Amino acid sequence: MASINVHTSQDGVKTYHVRVRRKGEPTQCAVFPTLAQARKFATMVEGRIIEGKHFPHKKTQYTLNELLDKYCQDVMPHKTAETQRSHRAAIAYWRERLGHKMLGNITRDDVIKGRDALNDRAPATVVKYMTILTHALNIAVKEYEWVEKNVASTVSRPPLPPGRNRFLTDEERSRLLEECRKSKNRFLYSLVVLALSSSLRRSSLLNIQKQNIELNKRLLFIPMTKNKTPLALPLVGEAYDIIQDLCAGKTDEEYIFPGHEKGNGGWNHYAAAFEYAVSRANLSDVTFHTLRHSCASYLVQAGIPLYVISQILGHKTLAMTARYSHLAVDNLRDALTALSQRLSQ
Repeated sequence: MASINVHTSQDGVKTYHVRVRRKGEPTQCAVFPTLAQARKFATMVEGRIIEGKHFPHKKTQYTLNELLDKYCQDVMPHKTAETQRSHRAAIAYWRERLGHKMLGNITRDDVIKGRDALNDRAPATVVKYMTILTHALNIAVKEYEWVEKNVASTVSRPPLPPGRNRFLTDEERSRLLEECRKSKNRFLYSLVVLALSSSLRRSSLLNIQKQNIELNKRLLFIPMTKNKTPLALPLVGEAYDIIQDLCAGKTDEEYIFPGHEKGNGGWNHYAAAFEYAVSRANLSDVTFHTLRHSCASYLVQAGIPLYVISQILGHKTLAMTARYSHLAVDNLRDALTALSQRLSQ
C-alpha cells in the first residue's frame, strides 16, 4: 500500500517521499519535511482508499439535473418521437423533485417518497416514471461512473392491472367510421382504416413516409417499431387504395399524413379529431389503441394462427399475442369436437 523513502539533498536536508499504491487506482504521491507528517499522510490516504472516498473521479460531483441533461442528450434521441414525448413529463417530474441533489446524496427514501407522491396517477404512469429514473441512474453507474450504486433499482413499483383487450364490435366499428368520414379532419378516416387494417400503432402510422412504401409490390415498411424491430406488411383491399391516394404527389421524404413536424410529431390535431368522432359515435372506453386490439381480435376470430398474428402485430414473443386466444373459442370447440368423435369410435 504505502511506502516512505528518505531523500537527502546536497546540503544535508532530509525529506520524506510518500507513495501510496492500490491496484486499479492512480498512485498518490506527496513529500513532507518530517517522518511523522509522512506517516500521518500515508495512514490518512490508506484509510480513505479503504472507504472508497479518496480519489476525485470516484466522488459524486454531479447532480440529478446534470445526469438528466446528459440522458436527454445521449439516450432520448434513440427513442421514437412518440416515446420521447411521453417521457418528457417523467423527466420534468424528477428534475423538480430531486434535480438539485447530488447523485450520491439521493437516498432510497427520496425515491420512495417521489414514487408515493404519484399516488394520484395511474399505476402504469408510476411504473413509467420509476423506469425512467432507474434507467438514468443505471447509466450513471455503468457508463458514466458518476455514482457507485443505483438506489432506485430496489424500490418496488405498483402492480399493473390486466391489459385491456377492448375491441370494437362490427356495429361499433361502422358507427365510428361513419363519424370519421364526417370529420373536419379529412385524413381521419384514412388513418383509422389503416389502423384497423394493419394493427399499426398511431406513432408508426404518423411516421410513415412515402419512401416506406413500395406501391408496385404493395408493401409497407416500418423501419423501427416500438419494439425496435423493423416490420413489413402487405397492403391489401381498402388499405392499399388509401395508401395510393395518400402517396400521390408526395416526395419520398414527405409524411403521408400531413401536419407532421419532423422530430416533434403532429398527432395532436388527429387526436382531437379522433376523440370527437368517438364521442359522436357514442362509444365508451375507446382509445386509438383500441383499433390495434380490434384488428388483432378480428384476426383471431377469423381463425388466423396466433404465430401469424404475432408477426403482423410485431410482437417479440407469442405469449404477447396469446392474450387474444380466448376469442378463438369456436375454433377450439371444433377441434375438441373432432377429437371427441374419434375417441368415441
